[in-house]
Amino acid sequence: MKFYKTIGLLGFLAVVLLPISCKESFLEQKNTQGITEDALFKKPADGIALVTGIYDTFHDVDFTLKALWYQANFLSQDFKNFGADTFFETYEVPTSFDALNIFWSRAYQGVARANSAIPIIANMKTNKVISDTLANRLTGETLFLRGAFYYYLASNFGGVPLELQTVTDDGRHPRNTQEEVFTAVAADMKAAAELLPWQQNLAAVDIGRATKGAALAYLGDAQMWLKKYADAAATYEQLTGKYQLEDKFVNIHEFNNQNGKESIFEIQYIAGSDMSWGHTNDSHWLATFGMPEEVSQFGYSFADKKLYDSFEAGDTRKLPTVLGPGDVHPSPAIKISDYPLVKQNYPGLNTLGTVAKPWKGSDGLRSGYYGAKTWRDPAATGNSGNPAYIFSGQNLILMRYGQVLLSKAEALFKSGNTAGALAIINGQIRKRAGLGAAAGTDVTKILLEEYRHELAGEFSLWFLLRRSGEQLNYVKERYGITVPPGKDLMPIPQKQIATNEKLVQNPGY
Repeated sequence: MKFYKTIGLLGFLAVVLLPISCKESFLEQKNTQGITEDALFKKPADGIALVTGIYDTFHDVDFTLKALWYQANFLSQDFKNFGADTFFETYEVPTSFDALNIFWSRAYQGVARANSAIPIIANMKTNKVISDTLANRLTGETLFLRGAFYYYLASNFGGVPLELQTVTDDGRHPRNTQEEVFTAVAADMKAAAELLPWQQNLAAVDIGRATKGAALAYLGDAQMWLKKYADAAATYEQLTGKYQLEDKFVNIHEFNNQNGKESIFEIQYIAGSDMSWGHTNDSHWLATFGMPEEVSQFGYSFADKKLYDSFEAGDTRKLPTVLGPGDVHPSPAIKISDYPLVKQNYPGLNTLGTVAKPWKGSDGLRSGYYGAKTWRDPAATGNSGNPAYIFSGQNLILMRYGQVLLSKAEALFKSGNTAGALAIINGQIRKRAGLGAAAGTDVTKILLEEYRHELAGEFSLWFLLRRSGEQLNYVKERYGITVPPGKDLMPIPQKQIATNEKLVQNPGY
């Protein structure tokens, strides 16, 4: 069971908490505009709804797809974009690219929601509206979410303005340094970890909320950005025994395995019957956005053949990550031959096209290779079928234990424990992938390849490469591309600079 977004009380700050329309009856909001804070937050459910509304910040189609997923995958060049956003291939991302403004605006909306919630929760605790236990948990969730928004802002843009309390002026503040932002992330995550329960102690109705493990995972990552490698290794170690790798890599993203034993933090969605263009933000487009045009009529993101060819023979991560011509989808929930367009145009075919006739779209401009990690919702058909099912209600994993283990290996290596790093890489990550010990003695190169083959097509690869300091070499060695100076970072959105003269653009833009 996952917690649901009951947000009926969030009109208390209409400027900060935007209304959200939902069709399911249990998600419907009351019109609370104009109601004062004194009239709200009189019972525990009010505080829970308040914090649940912060999670809702993630629920925006372009935020999850074009803000988070694009940057994590297109900048590594392992995935490409079909359509208007091909500038990622040259790192000439325009400052007017609206997805970056959505990224910035939506993240700061989440920060504002969190900053507003903290004193309200404190008042509810003081007034005995909620217990100390519930107040601590809600405060921990709020700090975690604020830290998470800043984590992704800094991973993407570098330094950004830090707002750690409710803004009472015009909001035009200069950028803090990247180090200052990750220091704040670490502080929020450390405080959150002290307040939150382990996921094993959550009630079934609360599965999907932030936990001590999630806070520790992001704390370790913030410490990595700050080059506090020994501290990061110790932080990651606290997750040992609390999470486990899935026995089979393919199971990580399975539709029937949401909030599985490897998942640490994932965005919760609600599956529904109306998933066409009349969808709500309780669903996302990522699933069918990257399915072949021959299946979905889309095919807007596709994989580079070099990613497909880079996997070692026998690596069980390959097909659950990327499919090539003639491959059968590895998920037991997905049968390619069942899709309406496939039935119509390729009757009896249950593979991703064929080697002789790969699926490159009607214009032949795709590669014929497609990501499989988000292609797991058996009901999502794209803009085909009757009715069309474009948007998926499957959760999206932002942090999982496989990523933590690789980060821990990097932390150990950079703090001088090469043997410990290789023990994780070979004894856990590669063993699960059906592989023996990694060849060679260049541990940095080994780590980069394991990050790639473990996490391509998810929400972290480029950010982890940039954190390692090896992002330029990664692209140069694998794709022969020289990243223009400074353009491994995304530009500050032009709309933000236009409204805040104190913002300074990243060099190179």
